[in-house]
Amino acid sequence: MSPPLVAALLFAICGGVAAFSMQFTLREFAIESGVNRWVFVAVPGLFSALFAMLVYQGAEKRVKTVGQSISRGLLVALLTWFGFSALATAVWFPIEDFSRWLSTVLLISGVMGGGPMLLAALIAGAAVGFLIRHRGAAWVMKT
Repeated sequence: MSPPLVAALLFAICGGVAAFSMQFTLREFAIESGVNRWVFVAVPGLFSALFAMLVYQGAEKRVKTVGQSISRGLLVALLTWFGFSALATAVWFPIEDFSRWLSTVLLISGVMGGGPMLLAALIAGAAVGFLIRHRGAAWVMKT
């Protein structure tokens, strides 16, 4: 498996666990907006996987330390946060008010889910960095 694919898998798992830890809050928001509650729980993990695949392209050549991988993981977390906030804004508010409400939704989602998503990004980023740095796990990554 390539490093971007491993990163996507790890970030999807960690992002899904982080979103699942906030499922009761996300469920209430989903009910208010008329969206299936599992969509709001699954989307952060899926966004994390998508952004991890993009951010970790070429990482086997560029990432030399675990810290560099963690910084890429933080970028994945920021992109996931912005993507989820944009989706939530589009679901809750009329599209013509999108730009007016996006900053409010960014603030609310950052306060609500910032801790679990940050922890998930740090764990997944460190795990991917460790796997890239120590290629001893040949069953995971082949060059």
